[in-house]
Amino acid sequence: MVRCPLAEFGCTSELPYHKLLEHYSTQIHQETLLRTIEIFVRQLHTEPCNICDQLNLDKYEYSKIFDSLNIFAEGVSCLHDETVEIHTNLVQIHSNVTEQGKQIEQLKKSIDETSQLLHATQMNNSILQTEIEIMKQTLADSWSLLSNDGSYIWKITNVADKLANAISDRQTSVYSPPFYSSPTGYKMCMRLYFNGDGNARGTHLSLFFVLMRGDYDAILVWPFPYKITFSMYDQTGNQRHIIDSFRPDIKSTSFQRPRSNMNIASGVPKLFPLSIIHQENNPYVRDDCMFIRCMVDFAALPKQCIPYVVNLNPGLPLATQQSMIQVEVQKQRSALSIESTVMESLPKNDDLKINQSN
Repeated sequence: MVRCPLAEFGCTSELPYHKLLEHYSTQIHQETLLRTIEIFVRQLHTEPCNICDQLNLDKYEYSKIFDSLNIFAEGVSCLHDETVEIHTNLVQIHSNVTEQGKQIEQLKKSIDETSQLLHATQMNNSILQTEIEIMKQTLADSWSLLSNDGSYIWKITNVADKLANAISDRQTSVYSPPFYSSPTGYKMCMRLYFNGDGNARGTHLSLFFVLMRGDYDAILVWPFPYKITFSMYDQTGNQRHIIDSFRPDIKSTSFQRPRSNMNIASGVPKLFPLSIIHQENNPYVRDDCMFIRCMVDFAALPKQCIPYVVNLNPGLPLATQQSMIQVEVQKQRSALSIESTVMESLPKNDDLKINQSN
C-alpha cells in the first residue's frame, strides 16, 4: 500500500501500488491536483520567500533520496553480480550433472554388458561342466566295457562323504559303473548302501547285484542262473578279504530279463559291519577309498577256488589269470578225486565187523 503524492492536499492517503497510475486518472485526484496548483499559484504571488524555502527544503530531501537510491542501486548491482555468478555456477553444475549422467549411463551400459557376458560365461561353464560329466560317464562306461568277463573291481572314492550322505539320508546308495559278461553278454552293476538297507540299516554295509537292460538280452538265456560272489579287498597286503556269495533265486523278478533300465537289486544285506568301517586305520578303507569286486561264476568254479581267485594279483593280464585259475581248478579237482579214491578204498563198517568176528 502507498500514499498518493497529493495526499497532504486531500487526495487518497492509501491505495495499492499497482493501482497508482490508474488513480491518477480518477476524478478525486484531478480535483486535488487543481486545488494544489491553485494553492501554489496563490503562494507565488503572496509568499515568494516561503516558497523558496520550501523549494530548498525539497532539494535537500531529494538529495537524501538520491543518495539512498545510489546506495540501493549499488546493492542491486552487487546482487545482480552475485546472481550472475550463481547462474554461472548453476550452469556449470548442470553441465557437470549432465556429464555425470552420461557417465552413469555408460557405466550402466558397461555393467549390463558385463552382466550379460558373465551370464553367458556361466551358461558356457554349465554346458562345459555338463559335457565334462557326460565325458566322464562315457569314459567310465567305456572303461567298464573293457571288463567283459563277468568280473569287475569297483574303486569307491570319497568314502567318508558317501557314508555321511547315507547316514543323513541325502544319498542312501551308490551305483557302480556297468560291466558285462562278454562283449555281447549280460549287462550288470553293483549297488552299495553305505549305511545298510532294511534290517541291516545302521549296522552293516549292504551290497547288491543289479541286472541291467542290455543290447543283446533277446538272445541271452533267462532267468539269470549264475552264482555271484562279492569281495571287499584288504588293502594292507594281508589278503584278509571279505568274501560272500549267493545263488540267484531264478523265480525272483530280479533275475528275469529286464523290462526297464534295471531290475530290482538282490544280494547281501549284511556284507560288512559298519563298526569296522568307522575304525581308524581299518584295512578296508585307505586314503578315503575302498575296493569291491563282483565275480559272476560262469564256469562253476569249486568253492575252494574262490579265495584263490580273489587273492590273485588283479594287475596280471586276464589271460594269465584265467590260466592260473584253470591250473588251480585242476589241482582242486585232482585233490578231490584222490580224496574220493581213498575214501572208496577204505573198508566199510560191515567189512570191519566181519573181519573182527573172524
